[in-house]
Amino acid sequence: MLCLGYLSTLLLLLLLYPPPLSAQEVLIRLAGVGRRNANEGRVEVFYNGAWGTVCDDEVDLNLANVVCRQLGFQRSLTWAHSAKFGQGQGLIWLDNVRCKGTELSIAECASNGWGVNDCTHAEDLGVICSPERRPGHLSVSLEEAPSSSRHQPSQPRQRNPPPAVSPPASPAGLAQVSSVSARGHEIALHRSSSSARRSSISPQENGHEIQILRRNRGSSRVDPQGHQLPTHLASSTTYRQRQETARTSPQALRREANGQVNSQSERRSERQQQQFSGNHVEPDLVYPDMGLETDAHYTQGSSRVHLEEARLRSVLSSNHGGLVTEGVLEVKHAGRWRHVCSQGWDLSSSRVVCGMLGFPAAEAFDKNAYRKLWDSKLRDPSSRLSTQISKKAYWVEKVHCQGVEPSLSQCQAQLSIPRSDVPCRGGMHAVVRCVLGFQFTRNGRVPAPPAVPPVVRLKAGPRLGEGRVEVLREGKWGTVCDHLWDIPAASVVCRELGFGTAKEALTKAQLGQGTGPIHMNSVQCTGREKSITECHYRPVPLYSCKHSQDVAVRCNVPNTGMQATVRLAGGREPAEGRVEVLIEVGGVKRWGSVCSENWGINEAMVVCRQLGLGFASRAHQETWYWPGSSDAHDVVLSGTHCIGTEMSIQHCRRNTHMYCPRGGDGRAAGVTCVETAPDLVLDAQLVQETAYLEDRPLHLLTCANEENCLSSSAARMNWPYGHRRLLRFSSRIMNMGRADFRPRASRESWTWHQCHRHYHSIEVFTHYDLLTLNGTKVAEGHKASFCLEDTYCPDGIHKRYACYNMGQQGISVGCWDTYRHDIDCQWVDITDIRPGEYIFQVEVNPSLDMAESDFQNNVMRCRCKYDGARVYMFGCHAGDAYSAEAEDLFDHQRQISNNFL
Repeated sequence: MLCLGYLSTLLLLLLLYPPPLSAQEVLIRLAGVGRRNANEGRVEVFYNGAWGTVCDDEVDLNLANVVCRQLGFQRSLTWAHSAKFGQGQGLIWLDNVRCKGTELSIAECASNGWGVNDCTHAEDLGVICSPERRPGHLSVSLEEAPSSSRHQPSQPRQRNPPPAVSPPASPAGLAQVSSVSARGHEIALHRSSSSARRSSISPQENGHEIQILRRNRGSSRVDPQGHQLPTHLASSTTYRQRQETARTSPQALRREANGQVNSQSERRSERQQQQFSGNHVEPDLVYPDMGLETDAHYTQGSSRVHLEEARLRSVLSSNHGGLVTEGVLEVKHAGRWRHVCSQGWDLSSSRVVCGMLGFPAAEAFDKNAYRKLWDSKLRDPSSRLSTQISKKAYWVEKVHCQGVEPSLSQCQAQLSIPRSDVPCRGGMHAVVRCVLGFQFTRNGRVPAPPAVPPVVRLKAGPRLGEGRVEVLREGKWGTVCDHLWDIPAASVVCRELGFGTAKEALTKAQLGQGTGPIHMNSVQCTGREKSITECHYRPVPLYSCKHSQDVAVRCNVPNTGMQATVRLAGGREPAEGRVEVLIEVGGVKRWGSVCSENWGINEAMVVCRQLGLGFASRAHQETWYWPGSSDAHDVVLSGTHCIGTEMSIQHCRRNTHMYCPRGGDGRAAGVTCVETAPDLVLDAQLVQETAYLEDRPLHLLTCANEENCLSSSAARMNWPYGHRRLLRFSSRIMNMGRADFRPRASRESWTWHQCHRHYHSIEVFTHYDLLTLNGTKVAEGHKASFCLEDTYCPDGIHKRYACYNMGQQGISVGCWDTYRHDIDCQWVDITDIRPGEYIFQVEVNPSLDMAESDFQNNVMRCRCKYDGARVYMFGCHAGDAYSAEAEDLFDHQRQISNNFL
């Protein structure tokens, strides 16, 4: 009896306190709103008989990888915090989850413990997994949200089976049951009347929702193994409505016409088109954005209409190779150009077309003028229009866009309307009128600057409309971190800058790293914002994001025709050759070469960008080995001077009258273009921290004097007696670009300096200047590059350049070269300078001998206060780090802060 009592007590304890679920039995699913595919959503975990969410504290990619692999995906692309996929309800099971990345289940990761958290559902975690499935895991659609139990081995028994109903805020993703021993379908009663799905149910239909869960998860089709609940068990009113909808739908009519209607297709059509009601059978969940109206009106058969390209054909005004901003819309489908019917076409759809064509917005046009032209062509017996418009292959009859799509391929479209003999009845071809961006002009002249300076810019882009995104906040330019960066946010940036929508939203500093602060993170835009500053974003805590995560964009730009007005001739490759331009001479446009007088890297940069070939690596003043074209022997352009930011070589300053003393032919200008380029940036913080004064005896400055590192008054001193006062500092030059920085001269051309016993690969590598507050130079110094090498490279980057034993010189991508304060010529001679306040300026690569992706950040400036015995440096910053207003304050009122890297 005692033994039986003990066993009964033990059995009672097991029933009251079941043992915790093992890691294999902890289920996981993706749910939430705003999901585009089945591989993304809010993470929900089933534990102790209830579904709950996971808090986003201390999340990293290891946790996201564990979740995605548990769901059957190969890996994770990223994670989403702050309830990106909507807020869950009920419990928050896990917080501060820390995974190594090798765990088989999220339950194996370290955490605070089940149910222990300090979070709200506003911090629910979401993940975005790769679409590729792991071997042995079948692909799923959004209707079949993946669950970790889908491919788990069979369990002999299951404690606390998960409920068949998703939480109210999670319409996608059904709970899965790991047991496969049961036969038939489970029927679950929905008793929660507060869910979002039941909010639309009428009171007379309010009852128990019946949901059938499929046991067979290995295939998309379900073959019943037991009793199936008949459809007429739903409420009679709803059932009759569904039957009527199924009979009158275009799909059913087409099947009847083909004699293909059978009971199985009726049941499938009924399942696709049924609406949620009181008592209903729910074998599948339907994505909310693809309802009955979408399927019936905007799809062609079972496949989506894919509109590949768009173009505008100007019909009211002649176009002579310039910008086309208004005209009849033509779209390409399956390799064939079609017209779009104006019925249902609106300004939102026009905005999408303009974005594809490189324009920031669309505007209304004169419909009466186009209608008159349309009617006149229909009445003209010689016109073929009346014959063409009667053919369905001529039209795309319906296109509907929200206005935020990046291209027409994302819009809902229909080639033809069923049961309509006359295509586009009562309509005409759609017309689009686009707004020209502020950077472009129709007459080919130089565009005027915008009335309001933009608060966003693109840097270091190889082509027009490309570059790293930088935002202006509180007078400082800073970058954007790439978390959640996507096409809608990138399109807002592109439109703000006068371009169209974004072709690509680039992450991980693919177009080079920036410097200074990082202003924004987790940027999320709807696509309708006027500026990226109107989007939702998070500030960036210190050290939480690195410049290796800077974002960039590639925008759609309009076809200006400028690329056809310049060409390269005679080169061994398409990206090099003699420059030939099409320019008006004596009222007639003709091709000719460019005079190489004062031809430099800035002019070459403009030509390469105009041709879409990236950056210029060399600007050639002699092109003997590159023969020109037969129709371009004469020099037609001289005195060219470019800033480097112009869109075409024709926009640069030039001589009004031709003057080229060098002549053409072999002395004509040429370029070599490359896809990537280096970008040198000076570390302003190190200059500010290491500046000091030294009185150095003349007998120690003999070699420095030979290299002209002292001011001119040193020549009048009684050598070797006396001393010079030197402003010393260290400089660290970093290569933040995408290509190694190399000297222009080869080793055979380096200059040997006997006194210092070393070679100079670049005769003048940096300029050091001391300026008054009005910009007058009062002292100067320069530094020759006697040793250009990788002084330091971060982990993972191998040093490639070293000066030892006359090795190759250069600076690798991501590395820096340091010139210490105690080496010769690393100073400015201020012996003759009076005490006062000055501006100290350092310029790298001052003569622009070597190409870079961005020359505007080569200058570093500091405020300098000299009291006759000591020197103070403050406010050091890169030359393009601040707005024009803030830079003016720096020059005159000293109101500027540091902009350290």
